[in-house]
Amino acid sequence: MANIYNGLEFKTQLEAIWAAFFDLAEWDWWTNPVAVGDWKPDFKITFKCGHSECGGSHTLFASMIPVSSLDGVKDHPSLSHSFGIANKDGYSLADGGALFGTRPVATKWEIAHGSGGGIEDVLSRVHNANELWEKAIASVR
Repeated sequence: MANIYNGLEFKTQLEAIWAAFFDLAEWDWWTNPVAVGDWKPDFKITFKCGHSECGGSHTLFASMIPVSSLDGVKDHPSLSHSFGIANKDGYSLADGGALFGTRPVATKWEIAHGSGGGIEDVLSRVHNANELWEKAIASVR
């Protein structure tokens, strides 16, 4: 069964739905970014940030996994990249690793934000995330 969104075919339906969600949330995304050690992220995602100390945006490398809760997921490689991902030369690739499950509440990442930072999720960044999620599901065939 094909997982098509916006004329693109994705490995899984979950990836296609998240791509649609990112478009609806006005986040930029790319599939299959560079591997980070043994971890192969599914997406590179960039979203705007209006905080004066954040440079205008944040970038995540993210994996999509078919779980409705991240409570039991602690050892996924994406979660071992808090507060930044750099290549072997020290060049910053992303603000952190992220994990995305089967709905907006099942998301998690940890990045620097302003003079602090910490654990975030889609619900903390997209005020109408659940509404956009339903629209994203409807746009994937």
